[in-house]
Amino acid sequence: MTVTVRFLLNGKQRIARAVEPTRTVLQHLRVHERALGTKEGCAEGDCGACTVALGRPNGEGGFDFRAVNSCILLTAEIDGCAITSVEGLADAEDRPHPAQAKLVEHHGSQCGYCTPGIAMSLFAHEREGRGGALDDIHQTLSGNLCRCTGYRPIIDAAKDMVACGRSVDFDARERQWREALDALIAEGAGDKAQIDIAGYEVPTELKDLDRLLAKHPEARLLAGGTDLGVAVAKRAENPGPLISLSRLNALKVIEEGEAGVVIGAGATYEKALPVLDRHFPAFADIVRRIGSRQVRNLATIGGNICNASPIGDSAPCLLALNAEVVLRSVEGRRMVPLDKFFIAYRKTALKPGEYLEAIHVPYMREGDVFRAYKLSKRYDQDISTVSAAFVLRMSDSKIAAARAAFGGMAATPARAVALEKALVGATLERSAELAAQLGRDFKPLSDFRGSATYRLAAGSGLVERLLAEVANKDVPTEVWAL
Repeated sequence: MTVTVRFLLNGKQRIARAVEPTRTVLQHLRVHERALGTKEGCAEGDCGACTVALGRPNGEGGFDFRAVNSCILLTAEIDGCAITSVEGLADAEDRPHPAQAKLVEHHGSQCGYCTPGIAMSLFAHEREGRGGALDDIHQTLSGNLCRCTGYRPIIDAAKDMVACGRSVDFDARERQWREALDALIAEGAGDKAQIDIAGYEVPTELKDLDRLLAKHPEARLLAGGTDLGVAVAKRAENPGPLISLSRLNALKVIEEGEAGVVIGAGATYEKALPVLDRHFPAFADIVRRIGSRQVRNLATIGGNICNASPIGDSAPCLLALNAEVVLRSVEGRRMVPLDKFFIAYRKTALKPGEYLEAIHVPYMREGDVFRAYKLSKRYDQDISTVSAAFVLRMSDSKIAAARAAFGGMAATPARAVALEKALVGATLERSAELAAQLGRDFKPLSDFRGSATYRLAAGSGLVERLLAEVANKDVPTEVWAL
């Protein structure tokens, strides 16, 4: 099965025919376009050497450019978009974009293998209108590894680029590119060749998705595809029939209501971050450790939940926050508490033909304490060994109510019910005694990330840390060096 993909590459119209579903954007750029500036380093979205800017048309006559990892993005998913690679940054007179010029001025490159990806991350930073705050620059560059230069000159280049202001030249080019893309899309309007395969569908309405899943319940839903992209790029897996959610804007909506937040299952982590920062900052801190900005620009919270991995980092936070999920099919909708959604290892309560539509996260009551923790071999952008999230309601010096959820401790993300019961009515000083209750909830497995003994000890340690932080808010529990 193949697909025809219409897109822009550095402002030039492209119609790629007979694109197989396992072809990544990186493969297409290097093999079929001979755009060799984009490099492969890890083929799993970690190193950033493959970074390009994915531009989706916006309502202002331009594009919303976001940095993405081309090594784990399927080419079929860029239909109707604009791709900018490092070859497309310079202007018609071959003058470099400020992202490139400042890297040169600050000696931000040595061997140069990683430099195109770094330039593209900086380009996306500029296009998004991000400022010079050091934390934001660090977030932009967190997904780009440099093995020989060192990061100080790269960070200096980023700050200097921001100080130069927005590139007026590229603003003009962006408008021209949008006209070219609109013309390309209009030319192919109604042409079934645009999505011409049995086994790859791109619905634009939820009712169409309902019907497709009812007819093809075996099809896999493709949202951000960051996990699927790794399976394709690293293990050459054939994903089988796919239904892309890329054009279902109804699944990307995030609403802040009176009772809580509703997160569409197709909303990316990066889109959700501002809302999480406002209402659940500990959750937002965990999200920033899940993956780089390139990954968060593609990956979705709904996809992370539906993968049902025991070490998925979204689930413990959402379990502790008492979230519910909306499941939808051609037969209608139903609400399911998240702690009833995970059935067994990688299995959920989804029925054939059913999909996750949204996640409801109620606001915490004033005075509630929410904490989330993650233990991994590497602090940032690593898979968890153990993760945990807690919501405590305090009454005087005692715990009046508690929810505790863990990842990496069982076959599914799960609440620690025995621990929750022990916490209610307890004082914070009984931390060691209370932490010991975790052994009644979990009998962890051993694997290459950690032994069962380590996991149980680490999980108990997180309970002690929680209670220590709540009892002594001014006592630091993390030590950082700059």
